[in-house]
Amino acid sequence: MDRDIHTLMESAIASMQSYIERGHVLAAGVSGGKDSTCAMVLMLEAVRRAKQVAPDIRHYITSSDTTIENPSTANFLHAMLDEVAMFVEDAGLPVEIHVTQPSLASQFVVSTIGRGTLVRTPENGVRDGKRMRACADSWKLQPQGRLRARLEKEASSARVKEIISVVGTRLDESAVRRVAMTERNEQAEVATRQASGSLSLSPLKDWTADDVWTMLGCMADSSLGFSSPLEPATIARLSDIYRAGNGGVCGVVAGESGARAACGSRFGCAFCGVTGARDKSMEFMVQEPEHAHLMPLNEFRNYLLAIQWDLSRRELVGRTLSDAGYTRIQADTYGFFERMRMLRMLLSIDADERDRAERHSGELARGLIADTENNRTLCDPQFEFVTPQQLVAIDFFLSMHHYAPHAFPALAAWHDVNVLGRRYAVPHVDPKPKVEIKLHGWYPVDRYDREAPTVGLRDFEGEQWNRYRHPHRAGWYARTSAGEQMVYFQEASQFEVDAEAACEFVTCTYDTAFMLKTQNHDAMDSARFWLNEGFVRLPVGMAQRYQEMAKRGQYFSRLAQRLNLTPDELDTHLIKNGVSDAAHTAMIKPVSPQFDLFAAAA
Repeated sequence: MDRDIHTLMESAIASMQSYIERGHVLAAGVSGGKDSTCAMVLMLEAVRRAKQVAPDIRHYITSSDTTIENPSTANFLHAMLDEVAMFVEDAGLPVEIHVTQPSLASQFVVSTIGRGTLVRTPENGVRDGKRMRACADSWKLQPQGRLRARLEKEASSARVKEIISVVGTRLDESAVRRVAMTERNEQAEVATRQASGSLSLSPLKDWTADDVWTMLGCMADSSLGFSSPLEPATIARLSDIYRAGNGGVCGVVAGESGARAACGSRFGCAFCGVTGARDKSMEFMVQEPEHAHLMPLNEFRNYLLAIQWDLSRRELVGRTLSDAGYTRIQADTYGFFERMRMLRMLLSIDADERDRAERHSGELARGLIADTENNRTLCDPQFEFVTPQQLVAIDFFLSMHHYAPHAFPALAAWHDVNVLGRRYAVPHVDPKPKVEIKLHGWYPVDRYDREAPTVGLRDFEGEQWNRYRHPHRAGWYARTSAGEQMVYFQEASQFEVDAEAACEFVTCTYDTAFMLKTQNHDAMDSARFWLNEGFVRLPVGMAQRYQEMAKRGQYFSRLAQRLNLTPDELDTHLIKNGVSDAAHTAMIKPVSPQFDLFAAAA
């Protein structure tokens, strides 16, 4: 039975319009995919039609930038949002556009390279029998949650009804999606309360993929029935991306009339490991000349999957102390040398992309390639996965690692690639089978003072010179919440790096002379520098956590120095001189039950 797309669209618009006229705020989440794009367009039309009844209610379009999205889809999304912003302004619609990012410490390159967090994969993404996507929670859900809380506060101040999230989910997408939508009781015409407490509306709930592409086709050939916020060329670009991710086959041709076959490519993060052994959409895309520059990203993703069970690339030193003053010795996060390898690879990928763009621009100028819109776009670098802001954050964390050989280790890698011109290709690695992660034992450290002294982030030189270098400050040093004296630092709501100052320092101040000079400085000096000079701001009340991190790194660094051990020898020493799990458990005294006077009297 043929489905009339205009009837489906009008039904979706009417349900959203009715909520607006009753005083509700709508917020469409947009990923740049076909479904969310259609839902957004329908919401904008509902806003336009309800403008006369509810002219003062502001609505929202929100999107998430994980910082490692597939560059082709990410660039399309940002261009599309710019186009929508112009449409909204020209039409005088009360709509705002917001794009969220994860907190800096949670962003992929900072978390994985700076802090050593393991990449999420199908094997390590299961807890209590349920598949968990911690990456999606940190990179999308939490930032969107913070944004929603702020927008709800604004809506409450404006005395309008609560926000209804407009999502582009469809029952027809997959069996898994159908089950999830059914459990959440998602509806197309009635906003339903979700487990989080928010209201949600799924106007495309009963649409098929063919319905979605038919609507997009109407936008492409101007038969939508109302003003489209997107140009036909934009829809054609979206179709091309799906075609490229579907092996060059997609039944939708912008402007084509008649039946259209579904095109179901799925796109996500460039380095997504949750998809399993292969990212088929990316593999298809890189076969197209237009997307061939993404090949190194797929190689890096495959590398991450291949090394996930190579425990020789993992860190042995635990991150916490037990009550008995011991730390766990067990392969856990990525080790220092593996993180440095990853950093050099990504810096090389970024540098190669800049070189590619420059060559492409020269070829276009000389007439060696066709002067098309796509070729003009490719004259600019299409991605940068390690920004100066992220590089400083990475350096801050790596500087506190016990194997860091000198100050500014991450910046030295940047200089190696971008100034000296060295390149580090992504190697092909044969995957290792899943293995049991053995607990080697527990090593005694007390409060990181058993066999070597530590002061962590305390800066004696800074305490002497800050009164002269920074006379405007209230103090020359700072204290943690636990009362430990450490280098001067500033606080923010989250871990932050001053992006402008970081860019200036990395690209201008950190030259070869600076690099050579700091090769002789202790690694911890750069962590202190970033804090003392205000480049890095710590989360409010969390200074003691970073002080403990610094003391841990400094302790094992000084222990290796005292015992004259190489990194490999230190690892062997920790394993050999630790106590067993049973012995460690016996050291921890159980908490004695408290005498309850009233219970005794009863």
